[in-house]
Amino acid sequence: MSQPEIVNPVSVDDADPWVRTFMTTMLGDPHQDEFPKRLDRWVRSWDPDRTWGVRDRGRWVGTLATEERTLTVPGTGTTTNDIPADAVTAVTVAATHRRRGLLTRMLSDSLQAAKDRGDAVSVLLAAEWPIYGRYGYAPATITANYRYHLRRPGAKIAPGDPSRVRQAEPDELGEIAPAVFDAARRLRAGQVDRRSPWWDRRLALDGYEMVSDARLNWFVHDGPDGADGLLSWKVSRDFELNGLLGAVEVSDLIAANDEAYQDFWAYLGGIDVIDEIELHDRPVDEPIRWLLGDGRALQQTEAVDFLWVRLLDVPAALSARGYAIEGRVVLDVVDLDTGSYGAGRVALTAGAHGTKCEPTDEPADLQISQRALASIYLGGHRLRQRDIMRDVTELTPGARDRVDVMFATSLAPWTQTGF
Repeated sequence: MSQPEIVNPVSVDDADPWVRTFMTTMLGDPHQDEFPKRLDRWVRSWDPDRTWGVRDRGRWVGTLATEERTLTVPGTGTTTNDIPADAVTAVTVAATHRRRGLLTRMLSDSLQAAKDRGDAVSVLLAAEWPIYGRYGYAPATITANYRYHLRRPGAKIAPGDPSRVRQAEPDELGEIAPAVFDAARRLRAGQVDRRSPWWDRRLALDGYEMVSDARLNWFVHDGPDGADGLLSWKVSRDFELNGLLGAVEVSDLIAANDEAYQDFWAYLGGIDVIDEIELHDRPVDEPIRWLLGDGRALQQTEAVDFLWVRLLDVPAALSARGYAIEGRVVLDVVDLDTGSYGAGRVALTAGAHGTKCEPTDEPADLQISQRALASIYLGGHRLRQRDIMRDVTELTPGARDRVDVMFATSLAPWTQTGF
């Protein structure tokens, strides 16, 4: 049997075969006419030091890359804070080379590199649930899909002002979209930034080409101080002259305030010749339901785990976020997964003047696995939900419930941006 080679850094000269391997394993078609456009997107953002691969007999059989991202974490009250995050993407191992420990070697190397850079957290989107737990990742946010039946009795939305919504072209959007999204993403924990050249790729600006013929219709919401919302949709089903109505699919609904959010929904509810709107990758607690005469006109069709978190530096990660109530708790964090980066005993103090988390030798109030701590880090889950896992042991009565209240958030964390 041949001995596959783990390669890092990966030169941009190898981008073409590396991306072909990635696409094939992820059920893409590297022979499609649009492949050169997709390859160009990779090449223009290529970072050799943050790219890994497995090569065997001259061919790439595994891929992994990481990106520098910023993650919103709970702040004080309804605010959020930013924390740098190591974002893992493009993870594949060809079916010809499974069960050889190749993913473990690549991911172990990438996690150590993130730790060495000083990243407190690593995040990823898990294509398959069973894979990433053994590396210390845990699901931390949930994303939801919806279907809005806008012709159903009682589906009428409380009044908004659709006149503040206008259609816009890519050139204008390229100027305003980054700031609008940056303001909107700070409203919830779990949001990943869309740093340059994200918007250029999405809008086919600066020489990027659109990778699909299904172009989006883009709209801007103008508030008192300028643009404060973005909306995009495309037709998913045409209408017929026999009376059958069409449908649209919303790709982006980005609102920096409640007024923009409500006005966009008022606009969507007024689109002619459709009776259905599909929305993907939305928060699990979509607020518009409370403005509908019949909240069941907004049907949640799917809810699934989305962003997974792995804590690499527990004191730094816990110090970076705010907490729902003041309190102090000593956590004995057990980390038996790759790297054991989260292991140790820390004292977390949340007070009126900020948060402090530091190593301690004090007796622990709670023994907790790193995975359990990662799952509640953004406020998306509760330790009570994990009782069946038996990876949390209460050493001081009431400590578990106190931690659940401290880590709670008023809105569910939400990750709107893939990577």
